[in-house]
Amino acid sequence: MASFLSNNPAGLTRALDDQKRQIEENQAQHTAAIHHLPYLKMQNFPLDLNSLALLPVEQAKASESVPFFKEGKELKIATTNPNNQLFKELKKQFESKYKITVYFVSKSSFNHTISFYDKVVIPTSKFSETIHIQDGENYPEKLNAINDSTMSATEVLTILFGSAVLRGSSDIHFEPEDHLLKVRFRVDGVLHDAVVLKKSWQKVLTSRLKLMARLKLNVENEAQDGRITILNNKQELDVRVSVLPSSFGEAVVLRLLGIGAVDVSISELGLTGKALEVIQTQLHKANGMIITTGPTGSGKTTTLYSFLRELNQPGVKIITLEDPVEYKVEGIQQTPVDHHVDFSFVKALRAVLRQDPDVVMVGEIRDPETAETALQAALTGHIVLSTLHTNDAAGAVPRLITMGVKPFVIAPALNAIIAQRLVRRLCTSCMEKTELDAPTLEKVNGLLSEIPKNSEVEVPKDLVFYTSKGCAQCGGLGYKGRMGIYEIIEVTDKMKELILTEPSGLAVKKLATEQGSLTMIQDGLIKATQKITDVHEVFRVAG
Repeated sequence: MASFLSNNPAGLTRALDDQKRQIEENQAQHTAAIHHLPYLKMQNFPLDLNSLALLPVEQAKASESVPFFKEGKELKIATTNPNNQLFKELKKQFESKYKITVYFVSKSSFNHTISFYDKVVIPTSKFSETIHIQDGENYPEKLNAINDSTMSATEVLTILFGSAVLRGSSDIHFEPEDHLLKVRFRVDGVLHDAVVLKKSWQKVLTSRLKLMARLKLNVENEAQDGRITILNNKQELDVRVSVLPSSFGEAVVLRLLGIGAVDVSISELGLTGKALEVIQTQLHKANGMIITTGPTGSGKTTTLYSFLRELNQPGVKIITLEDPVEYKVEGIQQTPVDHHVDFSFVKALRAVLRQDPDVVMVGEIRDPETAETALQAALTGHIVLSTLHTNDAAGAVPRLITMGVKPFVIAPALNAIIAQRLVRRLCTSCMEKTELDAPTLEKVNGLLSEIPKNSEVEVPKDLVFYTSKGCAQCGGLGYKGRMGIYEIIEVTDKMKELILTEPSGLAVKKLATEQGSLTMIQDGLIKATQKITDVHEVFRVAG
């Protein structure tokens, strides 16, 4: 026999492979006994392809398990690692529908079974179980019990989502560190610690979120983006998922996209007096562009949606271009742009203009072509709404010029420019009067004294300011909710003449002030005198 094998290399290779496989199967049998599980060699068992369809292949690989036989309510699952946390989570989900038998198999057996996935069509709805937030649950009280419990990943995420929603959070941050997982909520624009979890939760929760968002579970070294939907008292709440590799594992940020922005009217934005009149007038013109400016998270999207709500009337066709579509609005045609398939803002805008719209919203002006096309649309009988990244309203004009748009196009097309920030509202339950220190009071008096006489804003003779110390109603933060502070520039005939001269931002600001415009800080300080916010908050966001 030895002589035959030495003269037959192929036979020797096969014999060695057979020996390795037998050793592997023997080890699998031994490991199965340690885990008190029955052992199975998959190559000897008839495979049920319908069972494979219960679990997508990427989830099978990530969980090191695969359902391979189903008969009635009985389901058989093979695993190479019964301690895999994702497998435990999936097993719990299967147990809610089937009587489960788990078998231990070798890696070769597992890979043999996985190879049959090429013949299986997986329904997209499988294992996209959502999170259900229920009325009457005190989720924040359950946060600190997570580490001392045997909860499933779904139960933990329900507590985290429920707590975030109750606190009015816009984002949930999962931040892995060396020996722990920190979870923080962004409330009214500021991050606050929610709970510190054991490191063991990191992989479990991340895998569950990636599973729900249909991201690649077995890819951990590249950024991924997805979207999931949770149910908040039977109402759908969209959640944007961002996964990013970090030194201590994948960091996850969840952006909660509620319906709040859709329900805000113009009067609720914080626009008052002459500023509100300007916007109302310019919105209802036959054509022209209104631009909102500000950094990410300054409320530009909410402002634009409130404008759309105002314009969304019978007989008006509105089309939006968004990246992505954040809030669904009834009666409006919303189009997502997708740079991955070369469907950019400018390409989408050109297509939209052939759809005979009355109003067009362009999510963001990022390049010269989009700027030029949007402004040309405003000249040809459309109301165009969009956003631009500049520090203040006056900076929008030189920004468009430096992008290559000709002043003779900008001047007649532009109706108004809005710069904005969001300040936190004082909690009315713990609000109290406060005294400003001398330097701060002097600074406030100076800024208020510069408010133009023709602004139609009345500055109180006796200045009284407030602060909030924090209470149960506001979660100890002293603030509850946010409101915009604004700088509004109306593009009057004088402003159009100035734009034709390619002015600097300072020149635009000077004329805007002469026309009665307030700066964002001045608008914020007026709101501070009205017990809406406090002086330090105004300087924090706009100073």
